[in-house]
Amino acid sequence: MANETTIDVRTMAPRDRHPQIFSTFDAMGVGDAILLINDHDPKPLFYQFQAERPGEVSWAPQEQGPERWVIRIERVGAPAGGGVIMMEQTPLVLDVRDDLRNGREPFGRIMETVASLQDEQAMLLIAIMEPVPLYEVMAGRGFAHETTRTPDGDWQIRFFRQ
Repeated sequence: MANETTIDVRTMAPRDRHPQIFSTFDAMGVGDAILLINDHDPKPLFYQFQAERPGEVSWAPQEQGPERWVIRIERVGAPAGGGVIMMEQTPLVLDVRDDLRNGREPFGRIMETVASLQDEQAMLLIAIMEPVPLYEVMAGRGFAHETTRTPDGDWQIRFFRQ
Protein backbone atom coordinates (compact mmCIF):
# COMPACT_ATOMS: atom_id res chain seq x y z
CA MET A 1 0.00 0.00 0.00
CA ALA A 2 1.33 3.43 -0.97
CA ASN A 3 2.28 5.91 1.74
CA GLU A 4 1.38 9.59 1.76
CA THR A 5 3.39 12.04 3.88
CA THR A 6 2.08 15.53 4.62
CA ILE A 7 4.67 18.31 4.67
CA ASP A 8 3.39 21.72 5.73
CA VAL A 9 6.19 24.15 4.88
CA ARG A 10 4.35 27.30 5.94
CA THR A 11 6.14 27.37 9.31
CA MET A 12 9.55 26.25 8.01
CA ALA A 13 12.44 28.58 7.24
CA PRO A 14 12.51 29.08 3.45
CA ARG A 15 16.08 27.73 3.19
CA ASP A 16 14.94 24.43 4.77
CA ARG A 17 11.89 23.80 2.58
CA HIS A 18 13.32 22.34 -0.63
CA PRO A 19 15.95 20.19 1.13
CA GLN A 20 13.24 18.70 3.39
CA ILE A 21 10.92 18.01 0.45
CA PHE A 22 13.66 16.41 -1.69
CA SER A 23 14.97 14.37 1.25
CA THR A 24 11.48 12.98 1.84
CA PHE A 25 10.91 12.37 -1.88
CA ASP A 26 14.24 10.58 -2.32
CA ALA A 27 13.34 8.17 0.51
CA MET A 28 9.97 7.28 -1.05
CA GLY A 29 9.11 4.23 -3.11
CA VAL A 30 7.23 4.31 -6.40
CA GLY A 31 3.56 5.05 -5.65
CA ASP A 32 4.31 6.95 -2.44
CA ALA A 33 3.40 10.64 -2.29
CA ILE A 34 3.93 13.91 -0.48
CA LEU A 35 0.98 16.15 0.25
CA LEU A 36 2.69 19.55 0.22
CA ILE A 37 1.00 22.50 1.94
CA ASN A 38 2.40 25.94 1.14
CA ASP A 39 1.48 29.62 1.51
CA HIS A 40 2.35 30.47 -2.11
CA ASP A 41 2.35 28.80 -5.51
CA PRO A 42 5.32 26.39 -5.39
CA LYS A 43 6.05 26.70 -9.12
CA PRO A 44 9.86 26.98 -8.60
CA LEU A 45 9.76 23.63 -6.81
CA PHE A 46 7.87 22.13 -9.77
CA TYR A 47 10.61 23.34 -12.14
CA GLN A 48 13.30 21.96 -9.84
CA PHE A 49 11.61 18.54 -9.78
CA GLN A 50 11.34 18.54 -13.59
CA ALA A 51 15.01 19.41 -13.96
CA GLU A 52 16.44 17.17 -11.24
CA ARG A 53 14.06 14.20 -11.18
CA PRO A 54 12.77 13.84 -14.78
CA GLY A 55 10.34 10.97 -15.22
CA GLU A 56 10.14 10.33 -11.47
CA VAL A 57 7.38 12.70 -10.35
CA SER A 58 3.70 13.43 -10.83
CA TRP A 59 2.60 16.94 -9.79
CA ALA A 60 -1.12 17.26 -9.01
CA PRO A 61 -2.46 20.54 -7.56
CA GLN A 62 -5.29 19.86 -5.08
CA GLU A 63 -5.88 23.44 -3.89
CA GLN A 64 -4.56 26.60 -5.57
CA GLY A 65 -4.59 29.68 -3.34
CA PRO A 66 -4.99 32.45 -2.77
CA GLU A 67 -3.76 31.78 0.78
CA ARG A 68 -3.02 28.06 0.68
CA TRP A 69 -1.68 25.74 -2.00
CA VAL A 70 -1.86 21.97 -1.65
CA ILE A 71 0.07 19.83 -4.14
CA ARG A 72 0.21 16.04 -4.32
CA ILE A 73 3.73 15.04 -5.38
CA GLU A 74 3.86 11.33 -6.24
CA ARG A 75 6.90 9.24 -7.13
CA VAL A 76 5.90 7.58 -10.40
CA GLY A 77 9.32 6.35 -11.49
CA ALA A 78 12.42 4.88 -9.91
CA PRO A 79 15.52 7.04 -9.61
CA ALA A 80 17.94 6.94 -12.55
CA GLY A 81 20.14 3.88 -12.38
CA GLY A 82 17.51 1.51 -10.96
CA GLY A 83 17.68 2.78 -7.39
CA VAL A 84 21.35 3.72 -7.41
CA ILE A 85 21.68 7.43 -6.83
CA MET A 86 23.83 8.74 -9.64
CA MET A 87 25.44 12.14 -9.78
CA GLU A 88 24.47 13.62 -13.10
CA GLN A 89 25.34 16.94 -14.56
CA THR A 90 22.89 19.73 -14.03
CA PRO A 91 20.89 20.28 -17.22
CA LEU A 92 21.56 23.50 -19.05
CA VAL A 93 18.33 25.53 -18.77
CA LEU A 94 17.27 27.72 -21.69
CA ASP A 95 14.12 29.80 -21.23
CA VAL A 96 12.85 31.11 -24.60
CA ARG A 97 9.44 32.31 -23.41
CA ASP A 98 10.33 36.01 -23.69
CA ASP A 99 11.79 35.48 -27.17
CA LEU A 100 8.58 33.85 -28.35
CA ARG A 101 6.32 36.42 -26.67
CA ASN A 102 8.26 39.23 -28.36
CA GLY A 103 8.23 37.63 -31.83
CA ARG A 104 11.92 36.65 -31.82
CA GLU A 105 12.97 33.31 -33.30
CA PRO A 106 14.89 31.34 -30.62
CA PHE A 107 16.31 28.63 -32.92
CA GLY A 108 19.79 30.18 -33.06
CA ARG A 109 20.01 30.43 -29.26
CA ILE A 110 18.79 26.85 -28.93
CA MET A 111 21.44 25.51 -31.33
CA GLU A 112 24.17 27.55 -29.59
CA THR A 113 23.10 26.03 -26.28
CA VAL A 114 23.09 22.51 -27.76
CA ALA A 115 26.61 23.08 -29.11
CA SER A 116 27.80 24.09 -25.63
CA LEU A 117 26.49 20.95 -23.87
CA GLN A 118 29.01 18.62 -22.28
CA ASP A 119 28.98 14.94 -23.34
CA GLU A 120 26.24 13.63 -21.04
CA GLN A 121 24.61 16.94 -20.20
CA ALA A 122 20.91 17.48 -20.91
CA MET A 123 19.19 20.70 -21.91
CA LEU A 124 15.94 21.85 -20.33
CA LEU A 125 14.06 24.11 -22.74
CA ILE A 126 11.22 26.24 -21.37
CA ALA A 127 8.77 27.63 -23.95
CA ILE A 128 5.23 28.98 -24.31
CA MET A 129 4.43 26.46 -27.07
CA GLU A 130 5.39 22.90 -27.80
CA PRO A 131 8.33 23.05 -30.25
CA VAL A 132 7.30 20.03 -32.34
CA PRO A 133 9.58 20.83 -35.35
CA LEU A 134 12.56 20.95 -32.99
CA TYR A 135 12.05 17.30 -32.02
CA GLU A 136 13.13 16.08 -35.48
CA VAL A 137 16.08 18.48 -35.61
CA MET A 138 17.28 17.28 -32.21
CA ALA A 139 16.69 13.60 -33.06
CA GLY A 140 18.96 14.12 -36.08
CA ARG A 141 21.65 15.24 -33.65
CA GLY A 142 21.19 12.15 -31.45
CA PHE A 143 18.85 13.60 -28.81
CA ALA A 144 15.68 12.14 -27.33
CA HIS A 145 13.23 14.28 -25.39
CA GLU A 146 10.72 14.27 -22.53
CA THR A 147 7.98 16.88 -22.76
CA THR A 148 5.89 18.23 -19.88
CA ARG A 149 3.10 20.80 -19.95
CA THR A 150 3.21 22.87 -16.78
CA PRO A 151 0.07 23.85 -14.85
CA ASP A 152 0.45 27.43 -16.10
CA GLY A 153 0.42 26.29 -19.74
CA ASP A 154 4.14 26.56 -20.50
CA TRP A 155 6.18 23.67 -21.91
CA GLN A 156 9.33 22.10 -20.48
CA ILE A 157 11.28 19.85 -22.80
CA ARG A 158 14.27 17.92 -21.53
CA PHE A 159 16.59 16.97 -24.41
CA PHE A 160 19.17 14.29 -23.67
CA ARG A 161 21.56 12.18 -25.73
CA GLN A 162 20.37 8.67 -26.54
